[in-house]
Amino acid sequence: MYKYLKENRLKVLLIPLILYWIVLFIATSLPSTPYVDVFEISDKLKHFSAYLILAVLLGLNLHFQEKWERVSKFFLSYTFIICIFYGLIDEIHQIFVPNRTGEFLDWVADLIGTLLGILIIKLFLGLIKDKTTQIETT
Repeated sequence: MYKYLKENRLKVLLIPLILYWIVLFIATSLPSTPYVDVFEISDKLKHFSAYLILAVLLGLNLHFQEKWERVSKFFLSYTFIICIFYGLIDEIHQIFVPNRTGEFLDWVADLIGTLLGILIIKLFLGLIKDKTTQIETT
């Protein structure tokens, strides 16, 4: 699977990341409506989930990219920095969107989602690298 992700990064990782980030930006740029949420999902859970997914997609892209060796080597740190900075900018941006607010606790939910996303990437890559190593040695 590791080899597959590396060879097909554009269609499997990069395009989904770009599309997801566009949808995320649009969703946070739309004015909030005063209706009741049909799914009754906590706002913090939405932030947590959104940034968990963003961190996983971004982190895998940074790991498998080949243009900048330093970024590939420290992809988890870059993922953390980019996601947290984007979350902060997004919270500030929402202050200027009608019926939305920029909240510190939303940013904390972004941070926690990012951290769990990074942990998932680390575990996932560890698993698929171990399997790749086992296959190559047999």
